[in-house]
Amino acid sequence: MMKLQVSAHEPVTNVITAVAQEAQSRGVAGALVHDLKVIVDEIYANLKMHVAADNPELKWLLVVEVGVECLDLVVEYPGPYFDPTNSKLMADDTLGSRADGGMGLHLISALSDEFHYNYQDGINTMIVRWNLKRDSKENLLCR
Repeated sequence: MMKLQVSAHEPVTNVITAVAQEAQSRGVAGALVHDLKVIVDEIYANLKMHVAADNPELKWLLVVEVGVECLDLVVEYPGPYFDPTNSKLMADDTLGSRADGGMGLHLISALSDEFHYNYQDGINTMIVRWNLKRDSKENLLCR
């Protein structure tokens, strides 16, 4: 398991590289590593833009855990309640009809098998999960 304390001042490339290296060292397939990198980039951008704007010294915990059956990406950060899993899916919106932004949360749901959120004692926790067994979205697409 990899635990990484991330500062809002840290370059996103450092975070993505560390996550990708951890996943690859645990035998995670290339396509899944790509999806993981996209999601880490999106979460980093959202935290920097929306949370660190009010708290420039923001630090968050990023955990990558690769098990036999699943890969979990867990992100914990202090801040006001915001449940990204309740964001309106934009798949049916046309480019001209939708507001700016919001596609990243849709991407997280689309590129992962599960996306969960919890808020407790001022800490937001996002859990993104990929099933490494047969029931994964990616595995279903490849059949």
